[in-house]
Amino acid sequence: MKTSYIFIDFENVQPKDLALLKGREYKVMIFVGATQAKLPTEFAIAAQALGLAAEYVQIDGSGRNALDFHVAYYLGSTATAAPS
Repeated sequence: MKTSYIFIDFENVQPKDLALLKGREYKVMIFVGATQAKLPTEFAIAAQALGLAAEYVQIDGSGRNALDFHVAYYLGSTATAAPS
């Protein structure tokens, strides 16, 4: 079974629930901006419940579209590493 990837730009999208992803073939990458100091506890617990299927990517730099460029980079790297 192939793995599906979900990229979350947490500056713009804050999902309330990740429970539907648990136990499925998903890899979730959560991109957090340099100025985001806090995540909602409920979301952090839901992401933690996914275990190794969830990963936070904290961006050090800031500026216009900085997070978007990182998402684009990771999307390209993932597509190259796992073309299926």
